[in-house]
Amino acid sequence: MPPERVIDFKATMGSLLLVALVSVLSALFGAVLSAADVRALGFPFYSENSLESALANSLVFLGLVLLGTLFMLLIIRARRRPLLPVVMAVAVFLSFWGILELFIAYVLPVPDALMPVAELLSLAVAAFTAILIVKPVSILLLDALLIVYGSMAGALFYSVLPPWSVASVAAVLAIYDLYSVFRGPLKRILESAVSEGSQPSVPNQLRGAVVYVGGLALGMGDVLIYSMLSPLYYLYPSPSIARWALGVMMLLVGFLCTLRMLRRRRFMPALPLPVLMSITVYFAYLVFVGG
Repeated sequence: MPPERVIDFKATMGSLLLVALVSVLSALFGAVLSAADVRALGFPFYSENSLESALANSLVFLGLVLLGTLFMLLIIRARRRPLLPVVMAVAVFLSFWGILELFIAYVLPVPDALMPVAELLSLAVAAFTAILIVKPVSILLLDALLIVYGSMAGALFYSVLPPWSVASVAAVLAIYDLYSVFRGPLKRILESAVSEGSQPSVPNQLRGAVVYVGGLALGMGDVLIYSMLSPLYYLYPSPSIARWALGVMMLLVGFLCTLRMLRRRRFMPALPLPVLMSITVYFAYLVFVGG
């Protein structure tokens, strides 16, 4: 058997705190967005809360993930890996700026006189995040901004997707994550990023696509799914702190089990166990306790 990888206590606690922070922030953002009418922003997703829409939305979401992954693979195969942070910077800049603008338009009560200042501030935050991806003068600050960005993005997706679609998207992407990390495109991307002498704990070509905690790296896709599930556990079918706390607790338990399995593997998908355990408990709560 391969020697057991050492994951120190500090890295373990830091990553657990990161997931807990993402869960808290996304629940708060989701609660704020639930009071705003943002369903119209759901294109190209279906708005009906039905099994058919859940399956269709899951396929749309998976298709978007596959397109992004394919684009990254094409850059790697073209031997242009230094371009990856630039591509990620552009993608994060545009999406983060758009999300901040949506929050300003739909959530924040900004007076008309201060609207130009708020819009300039949103542009500056998104641009600063992109600059840190290209030139990482402070990985800690970059991680903090990416956590806020991922939490806001996940809460926004929860707000525009029907509730059953949120659970379905998480489940489908967890299955894809299992395949992709062990056999599929993510395996090739991760191996390529590490093959140049860097380690997952050191900033490399994946800046902007991951958040670093000690010797661990958590993908932004994982942050996005956690951030979609947390508001679901809290808000649907009605607000419940007890249901949210139970769901997030099982999310953390699943993440901790993933870390333990990482001791004997180079990479581990961070979605399957947390998603499976937390969604199972969520549905059990709905069946036996109610909304």
